[in-house]
Amino acid sequence: SRGPLVKPCIFHPQNASQFRDVTKTFQFYCSRECFLRGWHSLPKEHWNLEPENPEGLQDEEKHEWVKVAETRTYCPTLKDIDRPLRLDIVPLMEDGSDAKVGRMFICTGTVMPTPNGARTRRMISNGGAHLSAEWLAKQFKVMDWNVLADLYTTESQYPYCEKWALSWSWRKHLIIKELKSMAADIITLQEVQKDAFEDWFRPELAEMRYEGVFQPKKREPIFHRGRYTSEGCATFYKTTRFRKLEKFVFDYDKISLDLLSVRPQDAEQCLKRASKGNVALALVLEDLTLQPLHGWQAVGPSGGHKLCVVNTHICADPRSTDVKTWQAHLLATSIEQNGLANTPLLVCGDFNSTPDSAVYEYLRQGVIRGDHPEIQQDPCGLLEYLKSGHSLRLNTAYEACSGEEAEHTNYTEEFKGTLDYIFFSSDSLAVLAVSQVDDAATLSKDVALPSCSRPSDHVSLVSTFMFREDCPPSAGQMSAPLSPYGRGGYGGGAQLSTSPGANGGPGGADSQVFVPGAHIYEPYGGNHWYS
Repeated sequence: SRGPLVKPCIFHPQNASQFRDVTKTFQFYCSRECFLRGWHSLPKEHWNLEPENPEGLQDEEKHEWVKVAETRTYCPTLKDIDRPLRLDIVPLMEDGSDAKVGRMFICTGTVMPTPNGARTRRMISNGGAHLSAEWLAKQFKVMDWNVLADLYTTESQYPYCEKWALSWSWRKHLIIKELKSMAADIITLQEVQKDAFEDWFRPELAEMRYEGVFQPKKREPIFHRGRYTSEGCATFYKTTRFRKLEKFVFDYDKISLDLLSVRPQDAEQCLKRASKGNVALALVLEDLTLQPLHGWQAVGPSGGHKLCVVNTHICADPRSTDVKTWQAHLLATSIEQNGLANTPLLVCGDFNSTPDSAVYEYLRQGVIRGDHPEIQQDPCGLLEYLKSGHSLRLNTAYEACSGEEAEHTNYTEEFKGTLDYIFFSSDSLAVLAVSQVDDAATLSKDVALPSCSRPSDHVSLVSTFMFREDCPPSAGQMSAPLSPYGRGGYGGGAQLSTSPGANGGPGGADSQVFVPGAHIYEPYGGNHWYS
C-alpha cells in the first residue's frame, strides 16, 4: 500500500517533515529549529503559494492508504515519492486460505527521489596551453578515492549520518555515478570489498569499457552480512586508452619479515608491530594512443608509452607513525627493486598521513630530516632499519598544480584534514589540472562525511597528466630549487575551468527512487520480527 504524502524538509530534503507553516511560508520543516529558521529567514522565492482555500490544507494531508500491488515483491515508482510504503504480511493456512492470526506489516520511510545529476567540479588548471585540441589528445585523467567499505559504516562510527544513508544499497549508486561522471582513464580505489568489486564495481565499470584488478589486504576475512569478505585496493583503467602489461603486489608484512629477520634479537617485536596487513597494488600499463618521441622515454612492447600505477592504503592507526613511515619506505624500495623507477610513476592512495608527516616528507623529498618529530617515536626500533632514502623524484598533483595540497580529503566529526594524494614522477610526467576540493563550509552542510549526498568519508581526487616531451632534468638539476615545470607542472599561474564531476545520486533507469530501511510492527501478535 502507498501511504499519505509526507513532504521533505525545505532545509534537509533527506528528512521527512514534522511541521508545516500554514500562515506565512507554507513550507515544510523537519524540526522546531528549521521551522523558526524558515519563519525568520527563508527567502521569499522559496515560499509556497498560499492555498486559495486555507481549509483545504487538511484535505491535502488526508491519511489514507492506497493498495498498489498484491505481489510478493514491489518496485517503487515515481508515484511513490514522498510517501511511505506498507507491506502487509498474511500467513496462509494449509488449505490456502488467509490465517486470522499472525498478520504483520512492514512500513518503510518515505520514498525519496534520487539526487539529481552529477555536480560540476571546477578544475584548477596549471596554465592554459593544454586547453588546445592538440594537448587534449595527449592528456589522460586519473581519479583516486577511498570509497569507505561497508564493513566500517557503523552507526557508532558515523552517528551524525542517517542510517539509510550509510547503507551500501544507497551508497553504491552514488559512488558509481561519481566514478562514471568523471570519465577518468585510470581509477584507483581503496577500501573496496571483495564482494563489492565482483558484484558491483567490475560489472558496472565494464559498461564504460574499464578493466579492473583487485588486491585484498593480507588480513583474515570478516563475516559481514551473511558472508566472509575482505577489503583492499582496486585499480581500473580504460581499455580504449591502456592495456595491462604486468602486475606487482607489494605485501608490506612479507617484505618486513624478509628485512627484519637479519636481526633476530628484536625481529619478533618489530614484526608484531609492523604487521598490519596493508599492501600496494602496482600495474604497468601501455598507452594505446601515444608513442614516445625520445629514446629516454619508457616504451612498451607495442611502441606505446609505459606507465606504472601504484595503488596503496597505508596503516591508519594514528599511534603507529613509525609503521606508516616504515610502510612508505617499503613502498619506495619495492618500486625501485622491481625495476619500476625508470617508468613514469603514479603513486596514488590513502596514506593516512598529513602534509607535515614523515610519510609525506619521505615520499616527496626522498629522505626525512633528522629532527622530524614523528621519527622520534620508535617504540621497538623499527626505524633503525630505515638506513637509506629513495630517488623516485615524486611530487603530488595538487601541490604541483596549485601550490598546496587539498584542504581536506577526509572530513569526519573526529578528523578533518588531508590524507590522500596522487604522487607522480615529476621528471617524466606533467600535471595539467586538478579538481577543486570543496571547502569546509560546503562539506559541513551535513555535519560531516559521509552524508546522504556524499557516500564516503573521503573526497575523491582527480588530476589530468601528460607524458613530458622535454628532456628530464639531471640529478644535479633536481637538487636545485624546482621551477613550475621541473616540479611536474606545465606553464605558470593557476587558471580555473570547469569539468563535469560528481556527487549526485544513484543513476540508471532502474534506480529512480530509494526506500529507507523498513521498520517492522506487530499489531496482531505472533512471532517477533526484527529489522
